[in-house]
Amino acid sequence: MTGSRFFRRRQEHDHSERFFYHSFPRRGHSTSKETEKGCKILSLICEAGLILAPEVVAWSHPHADGTPPRTAQVIQRRICFTELAPGELAEHAKEFGNFALEFDVHTLKRLGAMPVFYIPLATGDNTDGVRSLGSTLVLQSIDAMMLAMRLVELKKIVDDPSSPPSVEIVLGNDRPQAFQLNVSETRKVLEALAYAITPADMMEHALTGLVSCFYPADNLRNDSALAYYRQREWRIAWNFAINDVDVMRRPCDELIARLLEIDADFFGRDFPTMSDPRQLASEALVFPGIANKRIIEMVNRVVVPRAALASARTIVARFAPSIPVVCIEDVK
Repeated sequence: MTGSRFFRRRQEHDHSERFFYHSFPRRGHSTSKETEKGCKILSLICEAGLILAPEVVAWSHPHADGTPPRTAQVIQRRICFTELAPGELAEHAKEFGNFALEFDVHTLKRLGAMPVFYIPLATGDNTDGVRSLGSTLVLQSIDAMMLAMRLVELKKIVDDPSSPPSVEIVLGNDRPQAFQLNVSETRKVLEALAYAITPADMMEHALTGLVSCFYPADNLRNDSALAYYRQREWRIAWNFAINDVDVMRRPCDELIARLLEIDADFFGRDFPTMSDPRQLASEALVFPGIANKRIIEMVNRVVVPRAALASARTIVARFAPSIPVVCIEDVK
């Protein structure tokens, strides 16, 4: 009797357990091409790791006096995970694809994932300034990131032995202004500002990661209130180092070619950068894994549509034979 009660409790606990899912392919899901495309993406993940695709996110801060709003754009390189009970996965797949990698929360935290901060956008009447508080937070965080970037670039200039005693720098895009700086004095100022705190280059990376976790709460394109907020999304959204070695890398030419073969319309389109537009695939980041383990070796299980089960098991068995591959139709 005691054993049966324990078994019922264990079943109830398992039934309520929740995981994080990275679903794919969002583009082309529920079409005749989904099985082929999903298997290609799964194969690439097994071999190379997760792809952090870039996205430009625009923010706007309206002024209470009616003057034109201040705007800023940020490039976010990220891969997304949604917190779900297994029984919710099938409904989620209707929009995001019937293939999925399932992670437990401890593994996802170990991989550097964080919850997304959903920011209400400043819209409508702004005479009292209240509606713009979220946008203000984001834009001031972007300013902090830009300040760290400026300090990093300035340090490179003053530490360069070939720099003249005085240099001119130009700052600002919309209203550029030139500043004449004494190299020796500027070096002292930078040393004072950096004393006993995190170096500027590390702060730049940290702030870039923080800004990459901000996202609008609403889907304005589809006029859907709180659509993004309801996704319960976590992200891996920035590079990091272990023992001073970067974990992520830019894709090689061979990997770029595979991304283009999977989805040329998406990965082959022009993507804006700080300089000239480049191919979107070349602006991605690759996360191969950590601690000598591939990403595919760190998942709970791989979920695929029944039509892809045999192919997916063959793919996964080459790299992580102990990881189960199951049908999404059977996930409850």
